[in-house]
Amino acid sequence: MAGVFSLRAVYQAYLACRRRKRGARETQRYELRWLDHLIETREALVARRWSPARSVVFVTLRPKAREIHAAPFADRVVHHLLVSRLEALYEPRFIHDSYANRRGKGTHAAVDRLQQFQRQLTRNGRRRAWFLQLDIRNFFYSIHRPRLLALLRRRLAQARSRGELTAAEAEALDGLCAVILAADPAAGCIRVGDPRRFQHVPPHKRLDHAPPETGLPIGNLTSQFFGNVYLNELDQFVKHELKCRHYLRYVDDFVLLHPDPNQLRTWREAIVEFLRQRLGLELKDVGRLAPVSQGIDFLGYIVRPGYRLVRRRVLGHLRDRLRQAGQLLRRPLGGGVQQRLTRPARERLRASLASALGHCRHASAVNGWRRVWRTEPWLAEWFSPPWPRRGGAERRGGWPPIRLIPCWEPASVSSLRSQWRFFRRQGEELVLMQVGNRVEAYEADADRLRALRPRAQPATRPGFTAVFSLPLRALAGLRRQLRRQGIAHRFIAEEGYLRSGLKRRVLRLIWRPASPSIPSPPADRLALPPGQDCSPSTAQESPS
Repeated sequence: MAGVFSLRAVYQAYLACRRRKRGARETQRYELRWLDHLIETREALVARRWSPARSVVFVTLRPKAREIHAAPFADRVVHHLLVSRLEALYEPRFIHDSYANRRGKGTHAAVDRLQQFQRQLTRNGRRRAWFLQLDIRNFFYSIHRPRLLALLRRRLAQARSRGELTAAEAEALDGLCAVILAADPAAGCIRVGDPRRFQHVPPHKRLDHAPPETGLPIGNLTSQFFGNVYLNELDQFVKHELKCRHYLRYVDDFVLLHPDPNQLRTWREAIVEFLRQRLGLELKDVGRLAPVSQGIDFLGYIVRPGYRLVRRRVLGHLRDRLRQAGQLLRRPLGGGVQQRLTRPARERLRASLASALGHCRHASAVNGWRRVWRTEPWLAEWFSPPWPRRGGAERRGGWPPIRLIPCWEPASVSSLRSQWRFFRRQGEELVLMQVGNRVEAYEADADRLRALRPRAQPATRPGFTAVFSLPLRALAGLRRQLRRQGIAHRFIAEEGYLRSGLKRRVLRLIWRPASPSIPSPPADRLALPPGQDCSPSTAQESPS
């Protein structure tokens, strides 16, 4: 038992648990005394004194309202320790076409495999084929924990008899599985967030409404792995008893394909009976039985043999988020409209767009992405449109490896003048730039401001022929004067340093007089005609 729960094993589980989460507050608190915590955890595991602590529960509303249970960081270390040992035993037993929560097998791999099945059965569209798509009702909250523990113990006993585990290792893993599954995951949960969000969760989707000894918390690593263990029984039944060659599953959503629809109906009845008798589960409905040519709605895509589309709901959710962001970003001010983008807001906006773009790259979604850009025209102020050339990869249903290009800062700069040139090309507005504790304008913009404030002290700046400069504390008054005159302007703020040692300057706000719509930026950056590319070279400042 000490070998299974060695300090080295606990430390490796800790490293896996903190990966990509070191910025979280709970992770940082744990790291203040990480060695003490690891020793305490190991001693509790060896002495069989460890038990799960209370979890934190919050509600997410997208894509549907559901409770998420977040275990404490110390418990998640134990989860990683257990799952890593059980994965080594179960990976050889899982079928190839189970794609949830496994290394190298995610949503895109599942969609690729489904499309491969479609092409095989239809012989690249020359033969008719059918699919049956089924979903399990309330899967995680319907898992019978004693039955799951029996499945785990059966595998541990097999591993022990075959020499894959020693008797002490099997006993230690068995005991830890029993402790986790015996605990009531809904007991003593700490609810966080707006209490009104919990009212959106239907009773059958709440863990505290599940029958006794039933249900796993959504959000734990162990729950994801145990779900695969539980439905591995279904996978083995479909592959080895029903002899279905074209079958794949992602969590509780699975698809069977066959040239004969009657065979799929027969399989559906057998699956219903198997789930009821062996696993205590039931299907959400009769499922969908249709020709492959109609497309399969699977994991956010409409999958057809020759191409795939993005679900309307995916882009609809993106438009909803962008609409909310636009309402926070734009507000009336001084007879005009001001757009102000702070650093946290722009990072959230960039994350939303990058996530949607990553999803769309795996489908024929260029037209849908263009519609998003037309629906929210203010996006053109902050990002260059990330759609590719017409033809080539787009005709083949894919996207070239391009990235989302922000317009609030140049990608590469060599001087203050190169930064100013980049922002000056973004539009016709007057450009105000922060330089240390002063705000400055250059060239033609400087002449315009000197006409408004003739008493301002003359200034010089290397690389510029005309410079207007005021203390930074005078920025608010200067902007009020510009608004009274109806002069559109941009303010460029300093924000740390670049690797080259130059000050990093980013677009902070834009003000324009009130108009029916947001004017488009210059044609050299945005309004490219069809057939031309918006490549980084057209949207970034040249170092020269």
